[in-house]
Amino acid sequence: MLTYLALIGSAAVCQQENPEPKLVTDQTRADSAALKRLQAPGQVLFRDGFESASSFSSYFEVRGQKEGHARIDTSPGVAWKGHGCLSLTAPNRKGDSPGSSVHFALNEGHEKLHLRVWMRFAPDYDQGNMNHTGPGLSGYSGSNKWAAMGKAGLKPSGDDRISTRLEPWIDYRREKPPGWLFAYSYWMDMKQDRDGSYWGNFLGPEPMERFVPTRGKWISLELMTRMNSFDQGRARADGELAAWIGGRLYQHYKGIRWRSSPGLLLKNFSLDIHIHSANQTNQVWFDEAALSTGYIGPDLPN
Repeated sequence: MLTYLALIGSAAVCQQENPEPKLVTDQTRADSAALKRLQAPGQVLFRDGFESASSFSSYFEVRGQKEGHARIDTSPGVAWKGHGCLSLTAPNRKGDSPGSSVHFALNEGHEKLHLRVWMRFAPDYDQGNMNHTGPGLSGYSGSNKWAAMGKAGLKPSGDDRISTRLEPWIDYRREKPPGWLFAYSYWMDMKQDRDGSYWGNFLGPEPMERFVPTRGKWISLELMTRMNSFDQGRARADGELAAWIGGRLYQHYKGIRWRSSPGLLLKNFSLDIHIHSANQTNQVWFDEAALSTGYIGPDLPN
C-alpha cells in the first residue's frame, strides 16, 4: 500500500511517521455511504467562466498580466465553455524559473472547500523536470491574503498556513509530459528533505491509478481539503484530502493533522503555472472555475 511520497533531494521516496495521511480511495469507492458523504453538495461561493478581462478584478493577485502571460483567451474554439478562458504562460527563460497565476481570497475562512476547474495543457507542454502547475487551495490564520504564499521550503508550524495543489510529476522523464497528477502539499506533519528544507510532500494515488493528462485535451479537475477537528483543545488527525478527475474519485486521504489551531481556516485558491527550469515556452488554459463548501462535479448546477 502506498502511503505518501515526499520529495527528498533528487528522488521521490516513501516515508512514514505518525500521524500520517492514509490513502483510502478504494475503501471509499466501495462504500456507497462514504462516497455519498464525500460527494455531498454544498454552497457555491464563487464561480468564474473567464469570459472577459473583468474576471481579473475578482483576484487579489494576477501574476504575469502586465507581460501578457496571464490573459483571457477568446480565440475561436479555445474555451471549454462560452467564449473565453484563462490562459497562463511560462515563457522560455533559458533555464530560469518563470510563471504566471491568479489568486483568489474569501473574506471568511472555511473548514472544508472544493475547487473545481477545467484545465488543458498545451499540445507541446513539457516542463523538462519540475513544475508547479494546476489548481490549488490554501489556508492561513488572520487576514493576510499573502500568508500562505512565498514559503517554499519552510515547514508550517500548525497555526500559520497550509497549502495543496493538484499538479503533474514527470518523475525525471520516467513519465511522458506532463506527468501523473498528485497533490503537492505543505502542512505541520510534512516530511523533511535531505537538504534540510521542507519542500511540498507528494500525496498521490496508488501507482496503478496514476493518471497522465493528455496534452491538448480539456479535463475536469476537482480538489478538496477538509481541516482536522479538535478534542478538548487537542488537534485530532482526522483531516481529509481528495481529488476527482472527470467526476471520478481519483484519490482520497484521511488521517491528516493539517493544523494545531482552529483559527487556521481555508480561504484561498489559485490557478498556476510555474516551471523550475524553462527551456521552452509552456502554456495552460483554465475554464469554469468554481469554489464550494461541498462536491461540485464536472458540471456546475445552475
